[in-house]
Amino acid sequence: MEEKSYLNYLPIALGAALVAFVISLVMRRQRKPRSFRDDPIGALKDRGEIVAGRAQEATEEALARLQATLDEIRDRMPEVSRKQLNKGRKNVNHRLADLSSQAQDLLKELRASGVFSR
Repeated sequence: MEEKSYLNYLPIALGAALVAFVISLVMRRQRKPRSFRDDPIGALKDRGEIVAGRAQEATEEALARLQATLDEIRDRMPEVSRKQLNKGRKNVNHRLADLSSQAQDLLKELRASGVFSR
């Protein structure tokens, strides 16, 4: 009994779906912009909407390209762990300390040799 009551509403539901589909097609269809002679303000609005739509599309395309480029760069980058960074930092600090001590030794030798004395 309940199945028959649902079947009674099936044509109405199909009709409503068809009407909604047709309305969505009509809404998506781009209409021809109004002419400046007939409606100057409306024509400006239409042109503005066209330009804004194109700008939106260009922006979305540029963002998609930028995201793809960033993803490609990330894929090319080697994986570096915190441990590797700390080891590299420690190695660089050790080298800097060695160079600093060598520079201090050179300055002491130069002062002792009298090259800068008057």
